[in-house]
Amino acid sequence: MLVSLTRIGASRQGLDKAFAVVGTTHDAAAHALSRADLRLGGRQVGVTAGTQGLFSLRLPLSWLGTRPARDDLFTELGTLLDAVAAIVERAGGALVSAGVAPQRTKAVPGGDVHVLEVLSSVEQEVLCNVLRSWVPTLIALTGTGTTTGAAPPDRIGSRWLAGSNAHLSTRFLASTARNHLDRVKAELRRKDGVAQLDRMDVSPADLPDGGLAVVVRCTDAAVTLAGVRAQALLMSALAMHARRLVRDGRRAGHQPQRLLEENRARAITDGMRARFEVEDRKRGSVRGKRPARESARRLLRDLCVEFRNLDADPAELAPFLLALDLPGLGLRGGAAERDLLARWAGAGDAELLSRCRSALTNPAPGGPLLAELTSSAPGRVAVVLGEWRRGIAEAGTGRAARRGDEA
Repeated sequence: MLVSLTRIGASRQGLDKAFAVVGTTHDAAAHALSRADLRLGGRQVGVTAGTQGLFSLRLPLSWLGTRPARDDLFTELGTLLDAVAAIVERAGGALVSAGVAPQRTKAVPGGDVHVLEVLSSVEQEVLCNVLRSWVPTLIALTGTGTTTGAAPPDRIGSRWLAGSNAHLSTRFLASTARNHLDRVKAELRRKDGVAQLDRMDVSPADLPDGGLAVVVRCTDAAVTLAGVRAQALLMSALAMHARRLVRDGRRAGHQPQRLLEENRARAITDGMRARFEVEDRKRGSVRGKRPARESARRLLRDLCVEFRNLDADPAELAPFLLALDLPGLGLRGGAAERDLLARWAGAGDAELLSRCRSALTNPAPGGPLLAELTSSAPGRVAVVLGEWRRGIAEAGTGRAARRGDEA
């Protein structure tokens, strides 16, 4: 008996999960981690040493198309990060989120890198261009700034991108097919001075097994393991959306480069407080501004069909949904994961270090943010998650259309 049929499915995803080590030298931590036998799903996982105090775990491509598959992978990833934390502790240090540091220590910001497998060069091109149009929103949605014990909260959207000289705004790609890509690269080099595509926020890439992928490197390192899961689920939904466009014979629109670069700069500076310029396509001009919060809400709403196909529960997206919707229900502060960091830092270094390790190893969907807000504001959390649960369940149905007409 046929139980279900999925015409647009998820592909494999990889991840470079950034983390920081404090309390010991970079070389001592790198030496200890280089000798560790770390495995995920039976496969060897490598640790890459980055800038001073910053490291990343390179996770192999994995399929995350169902909730049980995500449960299994992130439970195993939590165990893996706990093993990393134990190794670092034996070396005299402590594992913390990238961009976090105790008092009298400099925080080192970093970002998580997502790798999305695609089925063809056409899908690769469409996904690159779809992501390009949403880069400012992704930066605003995932930005965490930095947190240092006893220091005032950082109001910068993404301190990592603000200080980076290795990131370029993504350019529109007319094609990523192998017989066209050299000409595309030459044109971008001549016109925009972009000599290396892999320095862009979003870029096409080849996989070691001969497959194709899209690399996304504009998201700040997630504060919690629940945040990593939310980011991965969002990326999977965007990849499925691009696959749907290809199946329907459509492409992503070519938004003006200047508009995207200016909105990207606003997101880096102001995060969710930013206001993005909106293009009037008929007149070819700017018609007004939209709050970054509304842009992020629109992105997530547009992907509800894909979230339904991924069997997603709003709790998995809670690090995004609560930060977006709770302020509108009267909870003005403490609705985002960066607010958690500020509270932990205010309680002292011991609390900050302990909570950071726990947050990066706890595989529960929603993580500590959902747990704390459910305890302090259960009714409002239930309203937010319930509304999104209905939206995901009704996505693509007549009921969803009627609800949109009534809104």
